[in-house]
Amino acid sequence: MHWDDWGDDEDYYDIFQDYHPATDLPPSKSTLVSAERVCKRWKCVLLQMPSLWSVLQISLREGAASLEHARTFLRRSGTHPLEITLLWDDLAWIDPGELEINYPTEGVPPSRQVIMAGIHLVFLMQEFYAHVHRWREFALRTTSVVHAIQALSIMSCPSVHPANILKKLHLQLVHNEEHAHYDIHEPSLFPGSAPPIRDLLLFSINCSWLPSSMFSSHLVNFRMHYNHDGYNHDDNTRTVLLSQLSGGLSNLQSLSLELEQCVGILHVQGLIALPQLRSLAIKSRSMVCWAVDFLRNVRMPNLRILTLDGVGTQPGPVNLEIIIAELVRLTDPDIMKDPTSFLLELDELHLLHFSHRTDTALVHRLYKQMTTVKILTLGPGARDENIVLAAGLLPTPDGLGDLPLPGLRTLIVFDLLKYLMWDLVHNRSLVASPLEELYYYTDQLIKADHWPVERFYAIDDVESYRYCDIVSRQWCLYKPEL
Repeated sequence: MHWDDWGDDEDYYDIFQDYHPATDLPPSKSTLVSAERVCKRWKCVLLQMPSLWSVLQISLREGAASLEHARTFLRRSGTHPLEITLLWDDLAWIDPGELEINYPTEGVPPSRQVIMAGIHLVFLMQEFYAHVHRWREFALRTTSVVHAIQALSIMSCPSVHPANILKKLHLQLVHNEEHAHYDIHEPSLFPGSAPPIRDLLLFSINCSWLPSSMFSSHLVNFRMHYNHDGYNHDDNTRTVLLSQLSGGLSNLQSLSLELEQCVGILHVQGLIALPQLRSLAIKSRSMVCWAVDFLRNVRMPNLRILTLDGVGTQPGPVNLEIIIAELVRLTDPDIMKDPTSFLLELDELHLLHFSHRTDTALVHRLYKQMTTVKILTLGPGARDENIVLAAGLLPTPDGLGDLPLPGLRTLIVFDLLKYLMWDLVHNRSLVASPLEELYYYTDQLIKADHWPVERFYAIDDVESYRYCDIVSRQWCLYKPEL
């Protein structure tokens, strides 16, 4: 079970898609609780090992039993640091017509089920918060705005024991199309504490909840999803986020921005320095509204992995040529004539759901300037648009000196016709060393030993469209090599 994410085939940007949460089945019995019932000796041994009881994974589907579950683990874990995951989600609470955003003054009255679930969550949070000084990891996922506010409000209360060892904080509100926009004054979490957060995920949770001290040199991984398609500027959110990025994030290594706003939430003015950032992922249908400003004004001299996910819109994806043009500028060696700029030298480039329909020469120029890229992903989701991006990899008559992506070793391609894929790989092999790895998805028959590459992998279509799974190649379901 995915205890830290939502299902296998989600698209958070499409509210009409069927959701399939990983917790759709009743929760299984705790392995430890089952093991202690084997015999008295086993129970005695387990009770003498408090570290085994320090990982708590609790689901809404446990109902009233969740509180006893928590108390048992809290008691038996002694003084050990805690890793807590609360999955308080239900499909019935993601109805786009349920205007829970107006809580508590307007909207549909909550059902008895929602009220009881909220009561159980409050009791759980109070029990857990009494041990906040032992929190090492805390993850909460809910599909109810009411429940999210209840939980975060408890975490905003003064505590005798500060959260001094909390390193991972994941807060997720998976709701309807307006799920990030609710008219509540957010207090600050963990008052009086300065948790050394290293891994932070905010999924549709307003960043105003977080104290500025949480964005410090401790932070290594930061992922933010904020979805509000209205035309009103959210000045508070923009101000807070920009101040956090421009603060003391001197050791940030991984940044994922999943921002969906028509007006853009990140119109960066002035320079922002992220000196240690190695991986940047941008996922947005409105990428053209703000991503160019971000790439132009954020200094990332050590960036090595860039993932751009256009998500895809209806009736068709937006042409992202403006993003390609900015990448051309950032990879042009002449940029170093400007002392305030940096040369983008990537090891990996991943273009997912990325639409580029014209000007193959621009793509070719980009690839030619990217001399350090070793891994390239095209797709999934762009379909015919991948033809232009793939065509930019073809060598020109000028030979090796004009070869696009001369350092390419691993190529991952979706949604490209077989004969085009063959021409691409074959023509490159005539002027350069064969690719070390080729991952290719097609519904046509393939004879793997006929391809001029060192290792060929015929892959099936992706099960998960999470860009982290695609980039790490967790989607590789191998089909028989024919």
